[in-house]
Amino acid sequence: MKVYRLRLVKLLLLGFILANMIFLYYTWNTLLWRRISRALSGAGEDPQPRAEGVHGAKLSPKDKARNANKHIRKSITIVFYGHYNFEQDLRPSIESILDVIPNMPILVLQEGSPEYAYPPVFFERNLTNGEEQTVRFMSLAFDVRQTREQLNPLAAIRTKYALLMPDSVRVSSKNLLQKILREINTKSRIHEVLKKDSQSQSQSQQQQPPQVQRVTVAPEEIVRHLLLVPFAGNLKSYSSCAKLNLDLPNWTMELEARNDSTHCDLFLQKHAILLDVAVLSSMPEPFALPFPEMLYMQAKIANLSTSVFPQSFMEGRRLFASFHTKQRRMELRRRQFREMYKKLQIKRLVRRTHRIGGKTSAREGNWQPHSPVFDAQFSSSNFSLPMVTDIDLFGCERTTKSCIGSVYNNRPFYYYLGKHTPPCCLDKLKTTFNHVLDEFENVGIRYWLDNYALKSAVETNQLSPDAYDIDISFNVQDLERSNAMKKSQSKPTVDHEGFYWIKATDGHYFRVQFSKVNQVGVNLLPYETNGNEVRASGFFGWKAGTFSSDYLHPMSTVLFLGRSIMCPNNVLEYLEAKHIKVKSEEIAIDDEEE
Repeated sequence: MKVYRLRLVKLLLLGFILANMIFLYYTWNTLLWRRISRALSGAGEDPQPRAEGVHGAKLSPKDKARNANKHIRKSITIVFYGHYNFEQDLRPSIESILDVIPNMPILVLQEGSPEYAYPPVFFERNLTNGEEQTVRFMSLAFDVRQTREQLNPLAAIRTKYALLMPDSVRVSSKNLLQKILREINTKSRIHEVLKKDSQSQSQSQQQQPPQVQRVTVAPEEIVRHLLLVPFAGNLKSYSSCAKLNLDLPNWTMELEARNDSTHCDLFLQKHAILLDVAVLSSMPEPFALPFPEMLYMQAKIANLSTSVFPQSFMEGRRLFASFHTKQRRMELRRRQFREMYKKLQIKRLVRRTHRIGGKTSAREGNWQPHSPVFDAQFSSSNFSLPMVTDIDLFGCERTTKSCIGSVYNNRPFYYYLGKHTPPCCLDKLKTTFNHVLDEFENVGIRYWLDNYALKSAVETNQLSPDAYDIDISFNVQDLERSNAMKKSQSKPTVDHEGFYWIKATDGHYFRVQFSKVNQVGVNLLPYETNGNEVRASGFFGWKAGTFSSDYLHPMSTVLFLGRSIMCPNNVLEYLEAKHIKVKSEEIAIDDEEE
């Protein structure tokens, strides 16, 4: 029994040794032929170390940080603009950025006027090994000694993107800069995915919902997008986003509070803006005050998209805490916004906000103007509150000249700019018309709406957007009934509400202006009845045509500016006799006895 066991163990041991020898033989043979084949093909004697150097070896954390900093420096230039030198936090803000990312390109743009540039701001940093002076201060003031290229702030930016940073910021990590750079470097594409086995299904089930895919932007591609990065100290109780609508032909800007962070035409609280430098170059004036509101106006006209990044920058030192500096800054901001409205030719500002106890206001009666500045407290973030509409008109006051100016060949200057009559002038024209109408009806003067104002009343019941005056004809026999018109025969007079009554020097007709300085007004055309004809009494021109008295017996009424106004009967035939064509045939005219 023992001999049998020994033989069995020897056989197992021999089999194990043979198996190992066969395995070693095939392994060595395989490696040998691989080396021979590499030598014959000329692939090199030792390629393994190179492969390990590329893929196998891991970078140290210090190397990773150095590469990340280099990528950010080559992609982004941080631009500080819109600060006020009399109270600023630039030095600590720049230091916090350079402590995280050494040699970060930083450009500080400074307005040239003394109220912004004084006292001057300087920055000096103790450079360590490997650091360079990458902070540059540049004035936007005109200097005749410099070339156009030297005066251009965009020529100082060498990167693809610019991060427009407000004053007083603290950067503790490069992570946020990496994230916003990654966000703007990718774009969304929508792909339609169809099912392959959809022959037996209905057509509505064949197509899956669109799928959004993020793809990397090519280096030479212009990113027409603004990425907005808010600050952590922004007030949550107020809405930050607003929808912007610029109606330049009608001199109007509309702002409506929104909660949509993906379509934010105007961000109202503190934030930074990351955008392509090529987009800035395409704007007529990217660095103009007020900033960044003027930038948003140009971005809206250029049809650029915007989005709000979900993470925030950290706040620096609190600025403008004292009453004096706060008032000084607010006064400068008011001046900036007035200049912006003048530059953009905005005469009407409409704001739709949500707030408690608000009432819709317009510029009528005892209206008080709102602040022209868009501040952080524009609207409550509670959109369950009622929406309030505020309308502000700029220009055309009693103490200022009319925005219409001189009119040649019945065409004001804005006609050649593709614009309508400024809304502030239309508002004063309506006010003057209602005042004259109240005066005529109170004293019993027989009048009728005439010429192009009558045409607008027939077509739309409203004043034409291109109107710059209104004609009211009246019976000259009733002239003495109005004290203001009777006094104006000898010399111009101002009535108790400030309207200016004057007799025209080029004919025996009258004009009522909004004020002596502001010449927006209503023409009063006297007519006299002579048998079956009605003739102009002492004035000339195309408005002084003779017509049949049958048009005035009986009189009719037409709805105009919300009230019933006297007008001739058979109004279409009457206007056609004056060579005025009416577009609409739908007329609401009521005949009544004189």
